[in-house]
Amino acid sequence: MLLSTLGKNTDIDYKYSDEEESEEEEEDVENEAEEGSGDEIEVNSDVSDEETLSSRQQQATAQQDVDDDEDEDDDDDDDDDEEGSGEQTKNEEKPSEDGSDDDEDENDEEEDADDDEDEADDDDEDEEDEEADVKVNVQDIFFKRMDYDIGEKMAAKLGEGKIAGKTSEEKWPCLGKMLCTSPSSQSEGVKKTKGNSLQDLRVRKRIADQWKRVNAEFVEDEKQIFTPYQEEMFAVMNSYQDLLYTDRSHKNAEELRNVYCLHILNHVIKSRSTVLKHNSMLSADPNLDSETMRDQGLTRPRVLIVVPFRDAALRIVNTFIKLLETQGTTQHVSHRKRFQDEYSDENPHQSKVPKPEDWEATFSGNTDDHFRIGLAVSRKHLRLYTKFYMSDIIIASPLGLRTVIGTKGEKHQDYDFLSSIEILFMDQADVFLMQNWDHINHLMEYMHLQPQESHDVDFSRVRMWALNRWNKFYRQTVICSSIAVPELKALFNRHCHNYAGRIMIQNPPVNGSICQVVTQLPQVFHKVECGSFSEDAQKRFDFFVKKILPQFRDGIMAGTMIYVPSYFDFVRIRNYFRKQEIKFAQICEYTSQPNIVRARQYMVGGNRHYLVYTERFHFYRRYKLRGITNLIFYQLPSYPHYYSELCNMLDSRRGTVTEHTCMVLYSKYDAHRLAAVVGADRCAHMLSTEKNVHMLVSGEER
Repeated sequence: MLLSTLGKNTDIDYKYSDEEESEEEEEDVENEAEEGSGDEIEVNSDVSDEETLSSRQQQATAQQDVDDDEDEDDDDDDDDDEEGSGEQTKNEEKPSEDGSDDDEDENDEEEDADDDEDEADDDDEDEEDEEADVKVNVQDIFFKRMDYDIGEKMAAKLGEGKIAGKTSEEKWPCLGKMLCTSPSSQSEGVKKTKGNSLQDLRVRKRIADQWKRVNAEFVEDEKQIFTPYQEEMFAVMNSYQDLLYTDRSHKNAEELRNVYCLHILNHVIKSRSTVLKHNSMLSADPNLDSETMRDQGLTRPRVLIVVPFRDAALRIVNTFIKLLETQGTTQHVSHRKRFQDEYSDENPHQSKVPKPEDWEATFSGNTDDHFRIGLAVSRKHLRLYTKFYMSDIIIASPLGLRTVIGTKGEKHQDYDFLSSIEILFMDQADVFLMQNWDHINHLMEYMHLQPQESHDVDFSRVRMWALNRWNKFYRQTVICSSIAVPELKALFNRHCHNYAGRIMIQNPPVNGSICQVVTQLPQVFHKVECGSFSEDAQKRFDFFVKKILPQFRDGIMAGTMIYVPSYFDFVRIRNYFRKQEIKFAQICEYTSQPNIVRARQYMVGGNRHYLVYTERFHFYRRYKLRGITNLIFYQLPSYPHYYSELCNMLDSRRGTVTEHTCMVLYSKYDAHRLAAVVGADRCAHMLSTEKNVHMLVSGEER
């Protein structure tokens, strides 16, 4: 792979620049150059993707050899009484070496003295809770789901992708259009939440009592449990069906995070309570038949949350803490200070020039993309930095998981912790596309493989469907993204086999982002004919070279920017320009800061006819470029608002407004991108008509 990953602590180190604008672009660019290397993109072009991962693997292995003894002592008393997995693992992050955890460890040692007594009390209380819930457990979808046996015939059909069931389409006020597929008669479908309290919705009292306080900023009436959006989203998640949701935005991100944290904690606490109840029963009577007490998987981790940056992990853990903290008491969180130090951003980046709201929301806080952390939940403790095989929840980035999992043939591979995941949650999945989508595909290939070691599991307590290797049919997968792209749908169709069914929420855009173009601009859309997806790249390149590029060679067309979403297409165009000895400037995610400054000066001064510009660079920097008078979209942007953003960027200082031009290349495989730009109805017409050229004019006359 030419492209390994983006973000801090990788071979490509992004530190976002403070773009200082003035009336003259030359002064702007010179000021950026004087600001130094703080905005540089560090690139080692000699380092391959495999070498990058190998280096990361060696670092992870070195960290695995360092034992956090005080944390381990703190965990043992609690975890030995839950699920039997006392084995040490390699997956622990390196402890702090600066003594920043001394206060936390002292508190842990004080708590250790009372752990045995606390756990004994916990068992009694949990048993009482379970006895009180015997009647409602019959209706609780969690217990119905975990105790249901799909059978060999259903497992075979699900494994082969032969889903026989009903498909229905629903429309809810907030979530919009929902395509629901129910392959099993056991699936009850999705129903809107009904009840006056979270207890009616089968949410554990421990977290239900804290919910109103945590969610108070979003609800208008104190009597409300959820906002209308949260009510519908919780109903979908609590049905335990797979979900592909492509309408996430920076505006609903916090509401969404609260809901899925509630769902995940509810699942973990119910699982833990069941285990503790059975432990207590077996301790009281060792002769009991444990066949009726199968309550575990092959390994302990039950929930995997994949997010792109450390800041997202920080927000999730802080939400967990708020939900677990009982009013009037303190929830002990081990290594809390260390966590805040490592995952927060003490010196937040302050841009001198305002950036778009979505950029500010995405890149606020710590944007390191290489991390992983285990969490263990008990009645009075939330333990951070637990070893993977002693964790209930794992929060990690795609790169953080890739360096632990490794690749086939490597000496230090470890993927057993993925064998019994019951909830897989991917938030901000669109950002994964801008990092390295191969890491996600790699993760899914290693989900639910047979463990290489036993990890001290008690096989008499392992659920039969886990022993039959049917875990993937009982896993709920939730993917949240702000854009609908084929990669997400392919992932959803290929790796989501939940017997309860699945739901896709996709609302076709009515108008498209072209309505936000305020510049009076003729936009010409050219359809590229191709017989198959494998031909698309070559046909597009040939059409660009033979039909589009000749129209922009004239001197009057100087200041043309070629927007290229794919890095591989960027390399292809760059090599062609060099071979043809065409003078051009280039800016991509690997371009150094001095070369970025130089390229921008070329375009402002008119010294280069073309600027070849990549989507991933725009995603991470969002510069407002000057000196651009013409646009060529080699392919439509993944993010539809980039289209209007770039069109509105056109510089009119060189002439009248009517001199601007915009050309777009699209094929039938760009249907999602085209619909998001021009609207669903117009997209259908442009793809079905025999005409291959369409011109749209936006903006008003000045």
